[in-house]
Amino acid sequence: MSKGSSVIYNIIAIIFLILSVIACIYVVWQFASAPASSAAEAAVPTVAVLPTLPASATATATDLPTATPTPTQTLVPSITPVPTQTPVPTATPLPPTATLTPIPSQTATATLPPTETGTATATATDTPPPTLEPSPTGPTPSPFPFDVRGGGANFTTNFANTAGCAWQGIGGQVFDVNGSPLTNIQVHVFGDNNFDQYTVSGSNSLYGVGGWEISVGTVTSPSSYIVELVTTQGTRISSQVAVTFPGDCTRNLALVNFIQTRPF
Repeated sequence: MSKGSSVIYNIIAIIFLILSVIACIYVVWQFASAPASSAAEAAVPTVAVLPTLPASATATATDLPTATPTPTQTLVPSITPVPTQTPVPTATPLPPTATLTPIPSQTATATLPPTETGTATATATDTPPPTLEPSPTGPTPSPFPFDVRGGGANFTTNFANTAGCAWQGIGGQVFDVNGSPLTNIQVHVFGDNNFDQYTVSGSNSLYGVGGWEISVGTVTSPSSYIVELVTTQGTRISSQVAVTFPGDCTRNLALVNFIQTRPF
């Protein structure tokens, strides 16, 4: 065994020795401090023998002193109730005869300041505008150089050919600004059933100088057409005239005349 190990064992042995000594001292101290009367308290007490009275002895009752009565406790005085509050007196109504007199309202009177009187008098020096003369009433001039003459188409019996009632057409004349017949003006007629045909004034002398005619059918029928004058380039140079046939044999020819209103 090494020297170091023996030292550790010696220290442990000393510790155990010290603890053993302390334990012995504690046990001795406990026994020494116990009270000495504990053994006497454990003894059973002796039964006391009461003395026997002799037979001749007469027991005399001894009056016990009268117990002095304990004075009664003083009652606590009762709590004095708090006096009730005195009711507030109600307001005394005014006597019925009392009448409130209203305060008269003040009437505010506004005094307007005096109106200033102008001292300068304006003198009108401007010349009043001239009165416009009303333009003469009448039809609005046509924007075209030719217009219809007589107000529109005039219906009559066919006199320009021998077809009679087996024919229906439109014819007429063209006049210049002086009212003289005008030739070589192109006439255009179009209408129902895709009808579209041209001719020139002066092509049919049966209607007079500058006359023209376009057949629109071989029977009389209530059909409608438009008649106008155009240039060779197709530009319209007259107002359009609407022609609607009544379907009557005595009115199967529509006469449409044009007149020039200004140069073109």
